[in-house]
Amino acid sequence: MDAPTAPSPTSDSPLSGPSPDATAPLTAPTVRAPETPSRKPMSRGSKWALGLGAALVVLGLLSCVFFVVVALSEEGMAPIPGYGDSVALIYIDGVIAGTGSIYDGVSSPAYILDQLDQALADESVEAILLRIDSPGGTVAASQEISLAVRRAAEEKPVVASIGDIGASGAYMVASQCDEIVASPGSSVGSIGVIMEIPNVAGLLDKLGVEFTVLTEGEYKDAGSPFRSVTATESAMLQEQLALVREQFIADVAEGRGMPEAEVAELATGWVWLGSEAIELGLIDTLGNFDDAIDAAADLGGIEGEPYLVTYESELRIEDLLWSMIGLTSRSQALDVDALRRSGLPR
Repeated sequence: MDAPTAPSPTSDSPLSGPSPDATAPLTAPTVRAPETPSRKPMSRGSKWALGLGAALVVLGLLSCVFFVVVALSEEGMAPIPGYGDSVALIYIDGVIAGTGSIYDGVSSPAYILDQLDQALADESVEAILLRIDSPGGTVAASQEISLAVRRAAEEKPVVASIGDIGASGAYMVASQCDEIVASPGSSVGSIGVIMEIPNVAGLLDKLGVEFTVLTEGEYKDAGSPFRSVTATESAMLQEQLALVREQFIADVAEGRGMPEAEVAELATGWVWLGSEAIELGLIDTLGNFDDAIDAAADLGGIEGEPYLVTYESELRIEDLLWSMIGLTSRSQALDVDALRRSGLPR
């Protein structure tokens, strides 16, 4: 019996297909990317809503900052509580001046007196330690702080610790303490007074700038930087400097327990090293900050290691905000005319 034969594929067979053409190129199927729908432009109302939302967020953040600052300014006055057998630590850094704040690197009488008042009122504090690192400052501000330190020393022992420098008005303050501790290389002294009056008249002439001053009073513009000082004015200003120097000598003599004549011999404006100052009687001990702490503890009758107590000072919102952008607030702007006339003990 003959075996059945499979039918040959034909064009009509479902298993068959068109015979491929060996010469025809192979082509990939075309894939069409989906069309991106066009973005509908934002309406004016939507833009306003988005802007308003962003403004509200910023306003909310600023409000939070404001309330935090207010809380700090209201509650920041409270001192860090002492735990008994404490030494109050007060820093006198930078220039001593009547205007300015700690944010500007200025130690003002208002700030230092507030610190002293808190230390005197703190029953846990047995002694006060002034950490001084200042070249001095204006006459009146230095005298005001010196008097406050002298009065504080009548209630509690006060020790001065001089860091890099305790000169001029800063030394005037230190001299009112019960004991002064300084490093051998500290700059100490500079008992004297200086007044500097610039004269920019020649510069203005070269720039073609004419400056007119109208006054009522013969010496109202004495010390003006827009003209030379007259011989009469120079003599009068020199007399004032001599008076301030005498006041400086008297303050140091009283604070250090030295004869005024002896202090007058040292009142040349020279700055001594700590190792020289101790030989001259301007300081009591050569040592570091830890030695000053021990000295304050000893004078306060503290046995063992004392607690160091610091105090928060009043935080004005305007001072903080202005200092954040690197500027001085209007309330802290220096009176240039007053500074020019007052002289700087240096």
